[in-house]
Amino acid sequence: MTAVALGVSLSAVAVVLAYVSTAPGPRQSATVADPVLGGGPGCEPLRTPQLVRGNGTGSAANGPDAVLAFQYAYYVTRSGSQARAITTRDAAVSTAEVIDAGIASVPPETRHCVLISPLPDGRFDVVLTEVRPDGAVKTYRQFVTVVERADGVLITRIGPPDR
Repeated sequence: MTAVALGVSLSAVAVVLAYVSTAPGPRQSATVADPVLGGGPGCEPLRTPQLVRGNGTGSAANGPDAVLAFQYAYYVTRSGSQARAITTRDAAVSTAEVIDAGIASVPPETRHCVLISPLPDGRFDVVLTEVRPDGAVKTYRQFVTVVERADGVLITRIGPPDR
């Protein structure tokens, strides 16, 4: 190969490498389009009348969002008092102190994903999957009851599925 041909070939390779290094790759967004719903790899956000999936901040706007808010407080904020803030005072839910003890048993950086389906009686069937930093996966199923109030939707009960 002549020096000119080699120089042209190396120039072409340099142009290709420069393009590849500046070409946009898969989008790794630090923010989620809908922070209430959340989502991400392994927990792609979804909201339909029959299924909500996410791991976002949640809200008091509706039942599924209240469930998301409770689980966000548990896994992300790691605060029993914030989890209890989305429940009624007399809810059949553990106290903030008991919730804090449960949170302490879960390693920080544990990821979670929540699947929420409405039941005919107004409750929600909730399947919660957590992925711990060591790769261990645990799945929990709960039935969640909510009440709509003037200031939003609050959780009144979290319990095991009916038999």
